[in-house]
Amino acid sequence: MNHRNSFQDYRAPAFYMITMTTLSRRPLFSACADNLSTLNEDGWLVYNLWHAMPKTYPELTLSTLVIMPDHLHGIVRVTERMAHSVGVPLRAFKSQVTSALRKKYENPSLAVWNPGYHDLCVWRKGALKAYTHYLCDNPRRYCLRKEHPDLFIRVNHLRHSRLPPEPIWNGYGNRFLLDRPEIISLRVSRRASPADIEGLCKSFVDQAARGAVVISPFISSGEKAVVSAILDAGRGDVILMKAGGFPDGYKPSGRYYDLCAQGRLLILTPYPDCSSPPALTGAQCNAMNTWCAWIAQSEIN
Repeated sequence: MNHRNSFQDYRAPAFYMITMTTLSRRPLFSACADNLSTLNEDGWLVYNLWHAMPKTYPELTLSTLVIMPDHLHGIVRVTERMAHSVGVPLRAFKSQVTSALRKKYENPSLAVWNPGYHDLCVWRKGALKAYTHYLCDNPRRYCLRKEHPDLFIRVNHLRHSRLPPEPIWNGYGNRFLLDRPEIISLRVSRRASPADIEGLCKSFVDQAARGAVVISPFISSGEKAVVSAILDAGRGDVILMKAGGFPDGYKPSGRYYDLCAQGRLLILTPYPDCSSPPALTGAQCNAMNTWCAWIAQSEIN
């Protein structure tokens, strides 16, 4: 799961969000229940070795660490320029965990980790607080996925009478929303006035509360305002037409995550898998809105 930014100086002062996963995502370190991750003995070993890193590498300061059954997230701060990249202490930590567990279980061939790790340089103003919240919320999201596995499933080559026959569709979430009797498409011009948007919010919230499913790319500020109003109301289901394909290991983020866990979200995309969303074009926006209108106007066979 190596992820490196070729433009990043990994010896320079910065904050990094680090993710490491166990081999084959085996649940080695903790158990999740009631929105909490409870460490086992091996999890506490990982915890202690992680927090020992600054003893050898005083340029590091550690803050948030969340250890899950099959992975960990941690925030590492490089406070002054290092002689080597931040990857050196991270690789040493992984080796120490492996060596300790091999000794504990008397198994010299024991493999603990997937190769590499994922790093994200946190530099944008306010991002550190957001990522800290994301890490701390990880146990709750993990429990949701385990309790509702059928709502966190990606379906390739999704077929349904409501979908346009071309292109090929992929979906994520509650695909049975396509079976609902009423689907209404939402398209809001970027030139819409605040009064227009306020009226649309009230109208679509009322229709969603009555059982209609709202479908849209939710790209313009007006479309985002409507979907936020639906989420705030606590009632109503949505289909998101995604701009870009699903990256490897995709799951929805933010409020869409909770919506997915509640069975209130389906994400559709006709685009191939991609690691980052492509730049939006006018033609792409028009195509997505056309597909939304098609789906809303189609009848169930």
